[in-house]
Amino acid sequence: MSGTLRVFHAEFVRMLRSRSAWAALLVLAGLSALRVLAAVSSAVTGQDGHSPVSSGAAWGPFVDGWRTGLTLGCLGLLVLAARSIAGDLEQGVLRVAVTRSVTRPALILGRLLLAPAQVLLVIVGTGLASWLVASIYGDFGPFVEDGYEMSSAAELRSELGRAVLAAVPPMIATYAFGLLVSSLARSATEAVVGSLGVFLAFDMFKEALGGAQYWVFASYAPTLADGSALSEMSGVARGYSDAGFSAAFLRMNHIIPWPEAFLLTLAACLVLSRRSL
Repeated sequence: MSGTLRVFHAEFVRMLRSRSAWAALLVLAGLSALRVLAAVSSAVTGQDGHSPVSSGAAWGPFVDGWRTGLTLGCLGLLVLAARSIAGDLEQGVLRVAVTRSVTRPALILGRLLLAPAQVLLVIVGTGLASWLVASIYGDFGPFVEDGYEMSSAAELRSELGRAVLAAVPPMIATYAFGLLVSSLARSATEAVVGSLGVFLAFDMFKEALGGAQYWVFASYAPTLADGSALSEMSGVARGYSDAGFSAAFLRMNHIIPWPEAFLLTLAACLVLSRRSL
């Protein structure tokens, strides 16, 4: 356990001192803000197919921006996880760590402990950027269209909170998947290409699996072919009557990723324990 905590502390300090990591977060925040502006422009010109909204105009662009930031952030976290073990193996860092009484499973577990902090930074950074730009455009009151209140502000806040929280488990499972690929790969480049290839291939073809796709953690993550709770929230924020996530979907969203993250982490520990450093 002490080895796991030492690895976690070392990786956490390295993350805080990494200019590239903070630059990546700023880029994610900037792209989220740009997506809000694009949604605002579409609404102003009437390209979103909606009639004028008298209140709550900021909700839709805000959700779109945050969703974009989390989608790109999820892919970014996958890349970070994939580079971690394989990259340190290339540089000889893992061999040095093992000689200092850090077990091989601790090299995986210490990095996995970093995932919640990284997920939180992505959520806060992209959410804050989206909120700042969206609040300039409109208000966050009840969604009123043609004089009719579609949703109250409290309802929208509650739904958005649930949708964002639902993104946490699959994003952590995605990180665990990246660690597994990283423990298998011979180089950082191979790990990044392999993890992105598998993840995006599943994202592209998951609809062909029908209902079986929902037994895979990646189906709940914010992705390019998004079927997550955040995707449904975009429709809720615009007053679509058929939008929204069911209680059963949300329950599976919070349950399915955790055992899969555990199995992915266990597999990564076993693989790293058996390969030469």
